[in-house]
Amino acid sequence: MFDYVINRRQRLHQVEEGLKTIPAEERPQQWKTYVGRERAFLRKRRIKPKHKDFNIITQVGQGGYGQVFLARKKDTKEMCALKVLSKKLLTKTDETRHVLTERDILTNTRSEWLVKLYYAFQDSESVYLAMEFVPGGDFRTLLNNAGYLIPQHARFYMSEMMAAVNSLHELGYTHRDLKPENFLIDAKGHIKLTDFGLAAGSVSTDRIESMKLRLNQVKDLEYKPKERTLTERQQMYKSLRAKDIHFAHSIVGSPDYMALEVLEGKPYDYTVDYWSLGCMLFEAIVGYTPFSGGSSDETYHNLKRWKDVLKRPRYEDGRYVFSDRTWQLITRLIAAPNERLRSFKQVMSMPYFSEVNWASLRERVPPFTPQLDDEEDAGYFDDFTNEADMAKYKEVLAKRANDERIAHNSIKADHKSFVGFTFKHKGNPSTNPNNILSPILMNVGGAGGERDYNRYNEPFGTLY
Repeated sequence: MFDYVINRRQRLHQVEEGLKTIPAEERPQQWKTYVGRERAFLRKRRIKPKHKDFNIITQVGQGGYGQVFLARKKDTKEMCALKVLSKKLLTKTDETRHVLTERDILTNTRSEWLVKLYYAFQDSESVYLAMEFVPGGDFRTLLNNAGYLIPQHARFYMSEMMAAVNSLHELGYTHRDLKPENFLIDAKGHIKLTDFGLAAGSVSTDRIESMKLRLNQVKDLEYKPKERTLTERQQMYKSLRAKDIHFAHSIVGSPDYMALEVLEGKPYDYTVDYWSLGCMLFEAIVGYTPFSGGSSDETYHNLKRWKDVLKRPRYEDGRYVFSDRTWQLITRLIAAPNERLRSFKQVMSMPYFSEVNWASLRERVPPFTPQLDDEEDAGYFDDFTNEADMAKYKEVLAKRANDERIAHNSIKADHKSFVGFTFKHKGNPSTNPNNILSPILMNVGGAGGERDYNRYNEPFGTLY
């Protein structure tokens, strides 16, 4: 509101100056037009977004607390990813603060590396986040389709992921649970980071406790390290993901990318995100994560013994898969906290990134550019009308159904926490103040002293 008052005063000053430049007989009509536009603009500002303001096109995501839809705002025609979350489920699972964190991060960022928020609003049952739709799918899908990347392409994506995570760190947040699914690919092929719900608090208590329990259980198990070839590990990892079709959407999840200190409940800092990025770089080039095993238990066991398990893989002819500088970076990211890289400046100075121009990352030609038919194309996301795609979410949907049964009668939605939740971005075409002054400012300095007033005869003609 303070921004509005300040900007209105500035516009008033411009109007007063502009009126001095036009004939006296035309000033009353121009003033009337300006006042009408200013009032209409203020009315628009007061209108809160509602669910019915959006046309739902298709579902593009599913979580334990709600869904994500590709939607178009009816009045402005803006395309967005509309996240719809149940208040009761958020209250039951103590996830309200995570949604508020995500909303705060999204409203505070101006970074091109982070997904933008257009609108935030609520009703009695749900909260809504209308965010920028990033149509190219996620990095997980790209890896699944490619198997693994050539080193140059891996470097392209790793530099952009580092820049995206640094943008989050500059806001004072740590992601804590980074994985390939958190990195989206925009229409031009560049990276954007999303899903900030855990970034200001701890990872979901239920989830971390389940993973911690698994970690403690395997410490008493004896896994005799088995030497496997590169091809065997690639096939084993691919087979494990294919066999467990809802692997990536599991309630408990896999520890493939999570730093050990997070899992163990020990103190940690923002460099846990560097550990996750190191695991993703490893996977991107070699085709499996550094601690993956033949089973989930073996993966936990490998993570528990990570210093012994993390080894530089070789091809069957004895050559190393990773170059010296690639391996140097990986071992400075996947490292004990006191040995890990400590800042983005240190990251940028690593030999691995020596050819990277950090000032022009988004000006480079990406290795992959999404092939999109139109702005409503959601082909890079799961098809929620397809039985095979829906099978991935079986566990998530079952838990949601159970939580909804419990919450229906026993849980009251937390309304107090969402006071002040509403948000509308400044670029919203329907509340853009740029047109308010146009009748006057467009008439100043007209060529040859001619002025075209016809287009402004209707006071609100160009406001909408």
